[in-house]
Amino acid sequence: MKFTKCFCAGVRVELMGEFRLHALAINEVRDVFGADDVLAAKLRGWALEAFPTPAQPDRHVGRNHLFRRARRRPHIVMHRAGSPTERTADDLLEGRFVAPNELVKSWRVLDLWLEKLSWGTLTTSCTRREYDALEFELARAGVPSYLGLNRLFGGDPQIPLRPAPGMRVGYSRASHVEATCAALDRAVPYLSDDNVRNVRALMDFLEKFPSWYDEARAAGRPRPDLIILRHEDPATLATVPPVSTPGSGILPTRSAS
Repeated sequence: MKFTKCFCAGVRVELMGEFRLHALAINEVRDVFGADDVLAAKLRGWALEAFPTPAQPDRHVGRNHLFRRARRRPHIVMHRAGSPTERTADDLLEGRFVAPNELVKSWRVLDLWLEKLSWGTLTTSCTRREYDALEFELARAGVPSYLGLNRLFGGDPQIPLRPAPGMRVGYSRASHVEATCAALDRAVPYLSDDNVRNVRALMDFLEKFPSWYDEARAAGRPRPDLIILRHEDPATLATVPPVSTPGSGILPTRSAS
């Protein structure tokens, strides 16, 4: 069963970052680039549903337009500014180079596909101050650096699509997700109330991985890893941010690559 949850940080923040955590095998992410016909058809369908591009005939009048009747060109498709197009999806599916000015649109499409393919998705946001406070308390509670949040969010997914400006992309193998979740659980008694809530929110998601392993095995799919997308710049946000409420953020505004 899909699991999607959203938290958001306080209204007065010095830096906001949205994080998208997907439970999906890294090899299934890589399979998107150069997808076979069956997978490509499914992905194109999802993109078209989320980012429709209806034909909107334009008018072409040429010279002396005050006296000429407008001539419609129904074959012209008008795309909303900044919206992904069919070419955006095709470039991803073929593993083509994506120009810098197309990266944001490409990530909107890829993030949609990751959520559709994943066993669960967590959306959350926080400030750098919240993250630093949590990471400090985790270290003080005995969580080693190799099981900290930086490491959890910092693996290189090694995919053809590079991050857009203001983005970070990372992943962790399933085995590391389990080890980190266990370390976080041991640290809970030594954390402040605010950080207990933050860690519990993350653990609620990570603790679902074993059940997703079973579902993946039954479906003949590889067991999921953790895929992380961080959007520091609102222009690259994959989702529409919810109305902010106090006391939420759990994730870093910076992750290693």
